[in-house]
Amino acid sequence: MKNSQQLIIRGLLTSPIIAILVCSPIYLVIENPLRTFLELWLVFTLGTILCWGIQIFLFHFLKKRNYKNWQYLIILLFITIMILYVTNPSATMRQGFFKSSSKETFLLFRSALVLSINFIIYLIIDLMYTNENKVEIIKENAALQYSNLEGNYKLLKDQVNPHFLFNALNISKSLIKTNPQRAEKYVVNLSEFLRSSINNQQKSITLKKELENCQQYIDLQKVRFEDAFTFTVELEEKFLYHKLPFYALITLTENAFKHNSFSDDEPLNILIKTVDDCVMVKNNLNIKKGVNSTHTGLSNLSQRSLMLSNHDINIENDGQHFSVKIKLIDS
Repeated sequence: MKNSQQLIIRGLLTSPIIAILVCSPIYLVIENPLRTFLELWLVFTLGTILCWGIQIFLFHFLKKRNYKNWQYLIILLFITIMILYVTNPSATMRQGFFKSSSKETFLLFRSALVLSINFIIYLIIDLMYTNENKVEIIKENAALQYSNLEGNYKLLKDQVNPHFLFNALNISKSLIKTNPQRAEKYVVNLSEFLRSSINNQQKSITLKKELENCQQYIDLQKVRFEDAFTFTVELEEKFLYHKLPFYALITLTENAFKHNSFSDDEPLNILIKTVDDCVMVKNNLNIKKGVNSTHTGLSNLSQRSLMLSNHDINIENDGQHFSVKIKLIDS
């Protein structure tokens, strides 16, 4: 509902209430029958509705054109004086209100009354417009934050695929020198993997689909390392269609291969399982010498997780095992 409609409704609802508050003291003073009270109430109700209409018009005509408050109040005061002049009651009506009052006293009373009513209405309308502006500012800030997140997301995403490709090409180069047949199989598998995942445009991916992509990545590593590592999956079925950042599992398994030494006798053991409402990737530690970590992958994953779920990743390292938990998003 537009703000002007809210003002009109509020004016229609509050005018009779303000009229009762205004005419009750007068009714008690003059001690006339109930008919007089109803007449007073009707007059003040119509007068208050008139004040609402004038104020609404002024706000739309002046406030929306960036007039200052003092300019608005001067115009309102001028219009109020005009109302007092145009609606100047007869002597009979004045005596009906205050039998012993003079013309000047009654004019002072009417001026104070009209000004008070207009001031109350002004405060109500000003408060409503202030709240409306706050809501608009909140919406604009939210839109800017979303736009900023979109830009950050695109930047982060652009960093993921090149990072993976760089490592994959280094592996291909190494295999070509040591085992050309494995290198050929690796390149074929890599081509299939890139075809299915590199064009992904989504911010998040279901756990089921991400696991399928991760399994393709593991198959690539099997070509190179064969039985020098194990890969175990323990996922609860109810979480398979929850979401997480794309390439999250691949990033963590890739780090396990990159930073650890392993062999057939001392294999690398990678475990992916659900813990509460998180997915955890865990591996045993045998830190490879001479590898300097920049933590780019974890930093990237942390930012993407915060953007998607407002939850950071949970990293644990007890010297024997390294694990990372990612909050799953209920889709």
